[in-house]
Amino acid sequence: MATLDSGIKVLVLEDTQELAEILVETLRGMNLQAESKSHGRPALELYEQLQPDLMMLDIALPDMQGWKVLDAIKEKVHNNPDFKLPKVIVITAYGDPANRLMGKLQDVAEYLIKPFTPTEIEKVVTRVMGL
Repeated sequence: MATLDSGIKVLVLEDTQELAEILVETLRGMNLQAESKSHGRPALELYEQLQPDLMMLDIALPDMQGWKVLDAIKEKVHNNPDFKLPKVIVITAYGDPANRLMGKLQDVAEYLIKPFTPTEIEKVVTRVMGL
């Protein structure tokens, strides 16, 4: 039996391959279209192609900070009405008040603090996307 596609597209930006695979498989198990990248610049290219409804964003990336990726997406949205700003769930080991404040200033929908389980991923995504 084929699974139903909800039509919701998710861009996962996570540099740890194993965690990225868990996120993508969990999201696909929720009937969401999920793609992942491990670096910011390729993720920005995929953002333009995918036009995601949701982005799961790691803050510490090899080539640039996740906040810079989000700033670049906001600039694209501001300069081009064809682009939309996805909802953002930050996936990070940094749950400290300073990073949470930065998230509030960036209009982040939720924080998912590492380590987390597939069940926690499902709960947060369901809440943020209203599923």
